[in-house]
Amino acid sequence: MVLPVKIIGFAAQDLLGATETVQVLGRTSQAVFLEAEGEVIWVSTADLRHGRALLSPSLPTWPEGLTLSVRGKMLVASDHKALQWEEAVVWSPPITPQPPADLEFRARHLARVFRPLLDQVHQTLGGTRLRRVLGAIRSGDAHAFFAAALDLVGVGPGLTPLGDDFLGGVLFALRASKQYQFSREWSKDELAGRTSSLSLCLLLDLNREHGPEPLHSFTTALFLGTLEEAEDRARRLLQLGNTTGSGLFCGALCAWLALC
Repeated sequence: MVLPVKIIGFAAQDLLGATETVQVLGRTSQAVFLEAEGEVIWVSTADLRHGRALLSPSLPTWPEGLTLSVRGKMLVASDHKALQWEEAVVWSPPITPQPPADLEFRARHLARVFRPLLDQVHQTLGGTRLRRVLGAIRSGDAHAFFAAALDLVGVGPGLTPLGDDFLGGVLFALRASKQYQFSREWSKDELAGRTSSLSLCLLLDLNREHGPEPLHSFTTALFLGTLEEAEDRARRLLQLGNTTGSGLFCGALCAWLALC
């Protein structure tokens, strides 16, 4: 039995092309998580494009701990059940447009519309933590920012903790706004033990401005579209996971407000 992959993320394609074996880390109702070359990728039935995702109409039944073989553009299990991406479309994140001159006006509009959500995330993560992170951005203090950012890693609920999602949104927004003074390559060793391997990979991706498609779509709408389009894309982003969309949205929006 061979399951077809319709869309494969650029990072998943690169990782699978660089290894001979992959291990099944776990599964949910909509995804099977795999480890390839020390990185996490996943097979999913959800229509959610991501650099690490392989999108297929149905999930393989592979159990946790199973080792798979990579044969060309196919993942094969010992029972010969396979996943193939020979004809898959490769998805890569789009180039982010330049931030608009009226970004502050746009960001403040969204902050008014989504105030209850922002307040809820602020309460869950703790005002002191967020004030340190956002205060460092306002003052342009990169050293203080890096120290405060570490305190968010692993904090809060969710498959990927809310603190990770919020910080990921912040890092993505800073890169999208060309604020490279806050850019640095976080190492896995530096963050190891603070959060899950999945969340760690996603956080490092966001620091490189690589996120899920709804985050890129929201950013493009905020920078180039109407306020109504930005609100619509924000609501779509908020549907991502239990807390992931909320964390990414609030982190990005708070970072943009702090820059203004």
